[in-house]
Amino acid sequence: DYKKEVKKQTGEVIKIVRSDRGGEYYGRFTEMGQREGPLARFIKEKGIVPQYTMPGSAYQNSVAERRNRTLKEMVRAMLNYSTLPLTLWGEALRTAVHIQNRVPTKVVPTTPYELWTGRKPSLFYMHIWGCPAEAKLYNSYIKAFDPKTTSGFFIGYPERSKGYRFYCPSHTPHIVETDNAKFLEDGSFGLDALQNLTFEEIQDTKCRPDKENVNVYDYV
Repeated sequence: DYKKEVKKQTGEVIKIVRSDRGGEYYGRFTEMGQREGPLARFIKEKGIVPQYTMPGSAYQNSVAERRNRTLKEMVRAMLNYSTLPLTLWGEALRTAVHIQNRVPTKVVPTTPYELWTGRKPSLFYMHIWGCPAEAKLYNSYIKAFDPKTTSGFFIGYPERSKGYRFYCPSHTPHIVETDNAKFLEDGSFGLDALQNLTFEEIQDTKCRPDKENVNVYDYV
């Protein structure tokens, strides 16, 4: 429940929700006026004031529309730069949001992350989206001569854990999470570079933070 999370984490209450007239927000417009959808009814029941833009008037919600355009441009660039399938656009979008929440703007010099948590964000753990990587996955049943790592591509950060998400085409499931990996960010975005990587290099390069007091939600 996002409303409860806002109250618990910030001490603030949601007073106004502004959106366009999409069916998921507004419901439907009939001759009798607005036929409220589930979200519109929820907002009304909680005493929150809804504000809806007029049809075709994106300028009335310019802040959200501008941010949406920025996110789309980021996702397009991330997918074009990588060799990953377009079906991973959702992972790219999630990572773009993760980044945007940790960078300031000209209008608001404080990052959204700091406004929400009261702490300055750390960027030391970030990597290039779509770069090849060798991920060491936890497996309590691994045998002595089984492969120690899985080849894949970096696609983002877990929501509630410190670590990374990888797309591994040869592994089932294809998307995995771990905090132990070697990233190839030198421009060698090809599978040949993955094959030349030794396990010793991976053992020496873990992506765990250097600081012991990093909060688990620093990566949210």
